[in-house]
Amino acid sequence: MMKLKNIILWAGAAILAVACSDELGSRVDQYANVGIPVPITVKSVRNIAGGAVIKVTIPDDPNLKGVVAEYERRGEIVNAKISRYVDSLTVEGYADTKKHKVTLYSFNVNEERSSGVDVEIEPLTPAIMGVNPVIYESFGGVKVHIQNNTSKSDLAICILRDEDLSDLGKPLSQMKWVEVTTLFTASEDIYLSRRGIEPKEAIFGMYLRDHWGNISDTTVVVLTPILEVRLADYKVDGKNYYKFSNANIPDDNCESTSPSQYPVSALWDGSGLSEIPHFFVSPEGGPSPTWLTIDLGNMARLSRITTLPRIGYVIYGGGAVRDYEFWGSPGELQPDGSYIKPTGKTVTPTESNPYGFDPDVWFCLGKFTQAKPSGYLPNGLPGDITPEDSQVYNAGNDFELDPVQYPHCNDPIRYLRVIFVNTFSTFEYGHETKNRQVQTGEVTPFGQPITE
Repeated sequence: MMKLKNIILWAGAAILAVACSDELGSRVDQYANVGIPVPITVKSVRNIAGGAVIKVTIPDDPNLKGVVAEYERRGEIVNAKISRYVDSLTVEGYADTKKHKVTLYSFNVNEERSSGVDVEIEPLTPAIMGVNPVIYESFGGVKVHIQNNTSKSDLAICILRDEDLSDLGKPLSQMKWVEVTTLFTASEDIYLSRRGIEPKEAIFGMYLRDHWGNISDTTVVVLTPILEVRLADYKVDGKNYYKFSNANIPDDNCESTSPSQYPVSALWDGSGLSEIPHFFVSPEGGPSPTWLTIDLGNMARLSRITTLPRIGYVIYGGGAVRDYEFWGSPGELQPDGSYIKPTGKTVTPTESNPYGFDPDVWFCLGKFTQAKPSGYLPNGLPGDITPEDSQVYNAGNDFELDPVQYPHCNDPIRYLRVIFVNTFSTFEYGHETKNRQVQTGEVTPFGQPITE
């Protein structure tokens, strides 16, 4: 009992001692005998988009731990800090180009500050004011073009939609906005898509938001998204409108090593499987590059093409396709109502058309490479394959046709030419390697049906 009383008395004395030391201003989380540091000197100010970079001279003062800049942003007092070993400090997040006061202090280990040094900055145009966003209708939804984000600032693009078209002149406060999506980018110039929006006329709004919550003005337009469907699923009067087949055009040079086991039709069977007869294999000694042509059966405007590999088999290697090209042709309507299949005439190959396709018949829809999230090595080989790489590979590619690079990619076509430019074997060992076999799964076109 005496021992317990002694312990209690000792603990109480310790608590009392700490309390008394706090009252005297000597806290346990502070250092004693630390003087107030000497103020810094401002060497230069370089204005940047939405802020400034302030270069300072750090005094030779052992009491100085760092420098803090204190300034007002969006009605709040905020600060930015650097250590004594750094001589440049960035203040940012302004949504205008007005002059602003920033006060700089040196501070010690106890966060005690020197007297302040005021500096005036005049931010350059911030991204939310300088970027030129454009929203327009696209296949399956809308597309946004972000331009002039020269500072490569992090931006959120917020897209809104209002189905009520009864009063197009109503103020923003009366809009019945429904948030469609928020897209993110830090690119200087980029196109971003949002699919899954019904092809119905509506009012669309768009504004930009930066990292600090600053918001741009709202752009308002009336748009009608373009119908986008998986062509193989599209029906008219209850029947499939598109009936794919092998066009067997004379200058096609890709065939199956076994039509019963690895048929060309496996490219469009929609099975999502990689077992016989649901994937395509060409002969080992076939040509490279090699191509075949799919007759869609009717005209369509393509928007994107998805592909599946032979799932789980020699990932990023062997005969799996590394590089694709897609070309299209409308064909030519004959007096009897049939379509003549485009035939190749002798054309001198060029850099943009190394295959010698007739430019009066064929146009390029796009060139693509098998996706690999971790990236390829500088020499183009796969290198290490991460779990994410494997997941993306087996899920397949979604290649969106880009009218900026390929102006005719959305033109009406009936014939889709699929070029297997490189497998992983031919890319590594050259097109003269003995193993020029192609092994792949599905090629699935999406787009707008043309029924007239």
